[in-house]
Amino acid sequence: MHITGENRMKSIRQWLLHSMAHLIAPPARLCSLCGQARQYAGWNPLRVCDACFQSMPWIREVECPVCGRAEHCPDCLRLGPRALVMNRSAVSYDDDMRQLLAMYKYRGNERLQVLLGRMLVHAYGLYMLDPAMKKRGFDCITFVPVSPERAAERGFNQAEQMAVILGEQVGLPVVSLLSRQRHTGKQSKMSRHERMENMRGAFAVIPGRAAKLQRALKRQKLRILIVDDVYTTGSTLTQCAEAICGSLPQARIYGLCWAR
Repeated sequence: MHITGENRMKSIRQWLLHSMAHLIAPPARLCSLCGQARQYAGWNPLRVCDACFQSMPWIREVECPVCGRAEHCPDCLRLGPRALVMNRSAVSYDDDMRQLLAMYKYRGNERLQVLLGRMLVHAYGLYMLDPAMKKRGFDCITFVPVSPERAAERGFNQAEQMAVILGEQVGLPVVSLLSRQRHTGKQSKMSRHERMENMRGAFAVIPGRAAKLQRALKRQKLRILIVDDVYTTGSTLTQCAEAICGSLPQARIYGLCWAR
C-alpha cells in the first residue's frame, strides 16, 4: 500500500496530538476495587481510585500497643506474658471490609488477591514507625496454615497468598513454617474463651523446618512475622507463636494482619 507524504505527515500529527492529550490528561484506569474508570496516580500500588482509597478504614494511629487496635482495648490489659509479642493490622474490620474479604475468601474473587496483599504494606509500615524496630527489622515472613478440609473447600490459603505479596513488596523471604494439626471449624460465633480453647494445640512446626530456617538465615535469634487475614481475639496467632517458640525458643514472633 502506497502512503503519500501528505498522509504520512497527517498520521504523525495525529500521533503527536494523541500523545500530548495523554500527557495533559492521562487516560482513566479501572479501579481494582470498584471497577470504575477513574483517575489515580500511576505510582499507586493498590490501583484503586481516590474515592475507594479514602473510604478504607485505615488504622493510622495505634492505640493498643499489643493488638494494634485503633482504640482502647480492655482485652489486652488482661493478657499476661505470651509468645506473640504484638500485632499490627492495616484496616479496621468494619462491614465494608467484611464484605470485601468475603468476596475474596469465600466467593473466589482472586482479582482481589493483589489488592489485599498490598494493603498489608500499611500494617508493616506501622511497625517501621518505631526506630528500634526499623533498625532491626524482621528476618522472614510466615503465615497461618489452613487445614486440608479448608484448602479443598476454598482452593487456596488466603494468608499464604497475602504473605507472598507482602514479601515481594518489602523484600523479605516467605517460609512455610507451620502445619495445622486438626481442623478447628469456624470461630465466628464463638466467645473469646471458646476460641482460645478451640485453637489450643492446633499448630505445630513442620519437622526439620526450624533448624533449616536458622541455617538459611544464619541467625539464632530470629524475628518472624506471622500473616493472617483478621485479628479478632488473637487466639490463632498466639497458638502459632507458641508452636514456633517451642522449636525456636530464642525467636520473637510478631503478628501482621489485614484487618483488626
